[in-house]
Amino acid sequence: MKKIKPISNKKSMLWKTDKPSRLHIRHALLLCFAAFVLAGCASSPWTDPLKETEADAIAHQVDALAARDAACGRTLEGDLVLFYQSPLGKKALEGFLQFSMPSSYKFVVSNPFGQPVLVVAGNQDYFEAINTLTKQYLTENLASFGLRNDIPSPFLKSDWSSLLTGRMQLSSRSIIDIRNDREARGVWLTFQNKQQAGVSHLLLDREKEIFLVYILEDGNGKKIAEITYGKRMPADTCHQPLEINIAGLDYGTEIHITLDNVILSEQKKTYRLRPPAGYTRQYKP
Repeated sequence: MKKIKPISNKKSMLWKTDKPSRLHIRHALLLCFAAFVLAGCASSPWTDPLKETEADAIAHQVDALAARDAACGRTLEGDLVLFYQSPLGKKALEGFLQFSMPSSYKFVVSNPFGQPVLVVAGNQDYFEAINTLTKQYLTENLASFGLRNDIPSPFLKSDWSSLLTGRMQLSSRSIIDIRNDREARGVWLTFQNKQQAGVSHLLLDREKEIFLVYILEDGNGKKIAEITYGKRMPADTCHQPLEINIAGLDYGTEIHITLDNVILSEQKKTYRLRPPAGYTRQYKP
């Protein structure tokens, strides 16, 4: 493993006055209070970088986890409930999800009689949808779809398979920093993102050998999203998460995903939709 360079910390500034007056003291107290609040809001969940010997041991564990997770199925199928909350309101969707690595997906929403009402499919390049109630077919570029629906571009370009499965899919050579967790939950691994500027932070529980939290940052160090994992399937089913919470999105938007009746398979799939005859077709750039 290459030597990991710790991320430098900025030095704090000291304010000095020769003869502090009541006004100075008041201003100082206000500054301290503001600094305390800001520090509390923006403090990172990790501590100082680990020593090289500790980092090397963790790097070996990361490679072992990557080998273990590589043997897991590449396609996931199961019932999904998605709860979406934003300043504009709350929405809920329930349906059947098919996801095949790295980013192919199909999601079907049915009525109480089991008849499809809405079908969407695509990957990180395109988006398709069929609405059987309005008899409409829509297809457009995923970047345009994200722009129309206020979905952050870096989130659309992120590693969907890692986010959904909570697996280790990178080698230790991709690690640029390792730090302990401030609450002693494990260690934080920092990776350079592949498809975009910025980094990803993963909280690894070394004892259970699972990831608890996944934080995405853009090239400016701004948090794009924070994914936390709850209930999981047993170890013999690759610790597949059944509860996924996504926070830290723009406008305070939060997403809660629940999976059930999950089946993992090795076959890689691609999903495309064929608009039925007589449906209105709409193509957006």
